[in-house]
Amino acid sequence: MKHLTHLFLALTLTAVGACKKPDDKPPAPPSVPVVNLAPEDIVIAKRGEIQTGPRISGTLEASQMSVVRAEAAGSVTQIGPELGDAVKKGALLAKIEAKSMGDMATSARAGLANAQAQLALAQKEVQRTEALVKGGAAPARDLDRAQGQLQAAQAQVAAARSQVSSAGSALGDAVAKVPFDGVIAKRSVNVGDVVAPGSELYTVIDPKSMRLDASVAADDLSLITKGTSVDFNVRGYPDQKFAGAIQRVAPAADAVTRQIQVLVEIPNPGGKLVAGLYAEGRVAVERREALIVPLTAVDSTGDQPTVLKVKDGVVERTIVGLGLRDDRAEVVEVTSGVVANDVLVLSRAQKNITPGTKVNVPGQAAAAEKTATTPPAPGSAAKPAEGSASKSGGSAATGSGK
Repeated sequence: MKHLTHLFLALTLTAVGACKKPDDKPPAPPSVPVVNLAPEDIVIAKRGEIQTGPRISGTLEASQMSVVRAEAAGSVTQIGPELGDAVKKGALLAKIEAKSMGDMATSARAGLANAQAQLALAQKEVQRTEALVKGGAAPARDLDRAQGQLQAAQAQVAAARSQVSSAGSALGDAVAKVPFDGVIAKRSVNVGDVVAPGSELYTVIDPKSMRLDASVAADDLSLITKGTSVDFNVRGYPDQKFAGAIQRVAPAADAVTRQIQVLVEIPNPGGKLVAGLYAEGRVAVERREALIVPLTAVDSTGDQPTVLKVKDGVVERTIVGLGLRDDRAEVVEVTSGVVANDVLVLSRAQKNITPGTKVNVPGQAAAAEKTATTPPAPGSAAKPAEGSASKSGGSAATGSGK
């Protein structure tokens, strides 16, 4: 029985040995999966402009603006320009009917004429009396009386002239005129409207220069100085940048908001900017060209800031040096560790990727797929895939090597 057991074991080992081939290789290790990154998962480091400075916001106003009001009561009988019209200084804006003022002016002129006639008579009386007194035909007191009447007549002429001037001024108040060269920003009256002194008639602005009435936080007061440049965007012009300079800084902060009011002078030669629009920008404290990346590409949770950089299809963690930071644009300057055109993984994808992960960058994966699916040109030989051999040359080379 023992002999039969040994014989069975020998036959089994012989069969196993006969089944094993000398050319068998150990199983290949499992392949490492490759992660396909989406376009929104990455960013390419580029050079651009970065700047720092406090934010500023407010409403655009015309640097020179005048609200023309009525200086006399009455009915509007005539109006001049319409909204948006360009006007010259002294042009008619509105005319107010003032019949009573015309009557007053006529009466004042008549009073002046009468006073002047009385003055002429008084002057002649003085001359006649002087001659009589010299000849001894009249006492000296007659000359004193004549001279007193002359002074009274002179006073009456002065008073009449003042009344004529006042009446003429009142008539002038009934005609509103343009105070300076500009553009009509608002017309508040129509023909037939009855107005009182102080009623708003027109608003005239000079569009050649605008002003941004804005405010900044009190903490940024040390960065706000007269003449500092300001870059800003204006609502209604989303793709355009405008520039100005700080003209005035308020000497006190607002008691409620603790904001500091500033006035920014803005050239507007083309008249593109419109008063009343909302503007938002920043005071350009520091500005330069630099290599910039989004803040979401930088991991600042460790002792040193790092980024996940794609190099030769593999993700690696790199320590970087940082410079200026622009929180408004959400970008930061990178001074070391990254060069232009480096591909960085954004934070939205970093939680699923660790250093050493193989990745396909958008564009590269598409190019590889296109190469794999595009048939070879007529007459050209297809390139064998890596790790495989052609049916002719490949097998011959294998065979000759044995």
